[in-house]
Amino acid sequence: MVKISEQDKIEAENLLEEASAVFDNCTKCGMCKDLCPSFKVLKDEAVGPRGHAIMLSDKIIDKVIYTCTLCQACERKCPLNIKLCDAVLKAREAFVLKGRKIPGSEEEKVSGNEEKGLKS
Repeated sequence: MVKISEQDKIEAENLLEEASAVFDNCTKCGMCKDLCPSFKVLKDEAVGPRGHAIMLSDKIIDKVIYTCTLCQACERKCPLNIKLCDAVLKAREAFVLKGRKIPGSEEEKVSGNEEKGLKS
């Protein structure tokens, strides 16, 4: 397990607060939803921009943070001109600073195999 420095923990919390502040401005109107490629494919509210806003405000963004393609379609449609992709990037950076593995990464696959007792 990777030891996380106190500075990284603080920076991660600050980044999450900044991302939360962006998503808190979202009125959850849903105008962005139909443009989101992740939502179009997965048909799951949680992976769309409005779902990200709801999940981040509930501090459970790590479940969906990597489903965003950062295409900025939601930003172009947003009536409040909220920069959601910036917030997603901040949340991802916080995720990594906290020592969490990026879903689907080689490191995660190796770690998952080790936990199951499989050799890489």
